[in-house]
Amino acid sequence: MNIRIAIIGLVAALGCSQAIASTDYRCTVERTDSTTESSLGHLFIGKQFTVERRTGVMAGALKNSYVTAPQVIDPGSTQNSFKVVTTMQLDQGLGVGSAVYALVINEYQDGPRKNFVFLEGDDVYFGWCEHF
Repeated sequence: MNIRIAIIGLVAALGCSQAIASTDYRCTVERTDSTTESSLGHLFIGKQFTVERRTGVMAGALKNSYVTAPQVIDPGSTQNSFKVVTTMQLDQGLGVGSAVYALVINEYQDGPRKNFVFLEGDDVYFGWCEHF
């Protein structure tokens, strides 16, 4: 009988962790930084975007999927950050250069808000995300 209860508890715990792992994010940009003076990153302060946790696709004020699909390289957990990277090679874009987009959300942080950092070319965006 105790083994049956333990198995039921384990299945329930795995089901809960799977539900958490598939919860998407809604994020708000709080500040930006750039290596170029002509950056328009400051226009995104206070703006929101969403992240589909399964695919890593960002939509809204900030995006990471144009021609190529993002790759989730870590789904995040109580011990690791959620990480997604998108690359675009020279021949996949407008022909002016390659691109790298990287998003890290501190899924391991306690509380409902998780800090994020997003790199897009010379611009870096900082803020927080919540599950929804």
